[in-house]
Amino acid sequence: MTFLPAQAQEATPPERTLTVTGHGSESVPYTDAIFNLGVQADGSTAAEAQAQLRTQLNPLVDRLKQLQVQKLRTTNVQLYPRYNNPVNREPAKVIGFTASSNLSFQVPIAQAGKILDSAVGSGANVVQNLSFSAPDAQLDAARSVALSRAVADAQAQADAVLKSLNLTARQVRSIQVGDTSRPPRPFALAKTLSADASTPIEGGTAQVEADVTLQISY
Repeated sequence: MTFLPAQAQEATPPERTLTVTGHGSESVPYTDAIFNLGVQADGSTAAEAQAQLRTQLNPLVDRLKQLQVQKLRTTNVQLYPRYNNPVNREPAKVIGFTASSNLSFQVPIAQAGKILDSAVGSGANVVQNLSFSAPDAQLDAARSVALSRAVADAQAQADAVLKSLNLTARQVRSIQVGDTSRPPRPFALAKTLSADASTPIEGGTAQVEADVTLQISY
């Protein structure tokens, strides 16, 4: 009969772990408004619609340049026919054409309402989209804060669970960082605006959020 040492006979107990996910967030004030607006014009022919578009679009572009908006660029150009509403299953007929062109630009939120009114007064009659943004440096700093809060939240959860079971945390065995969300905030505007529109614009804040998952041995 062979006798093994006591240490060899005692199996090492498996390591026990607890997995917890913490959440953190931080707010950042939006500083800029990003517009996507433009001009839509009708004509009886494609050439007439395009000519009318140029007549309305050129003063708008000139005005935006005078206002020194940032990142001004053309985002979309369209020309398409308009049809009548046929009755008695008659084939639809072309009754004219519509031309449109959209511009994107960025301005400080404090000037956004005034610049929007000025753009409408200079020929803009369609607003496709308005969103808000904050500087990357501020968003990155907010992400760091959100991650720190997420870690603290996960550790607090683990401590509460283990303490209630009279157990003690030993080591963090693994760390997983979830995607940090910091999307630009969309803001809905009426599709078509009149020249006498007055639009107060408030940007609010961006909510930067983070999740961190910890696996902790005990």
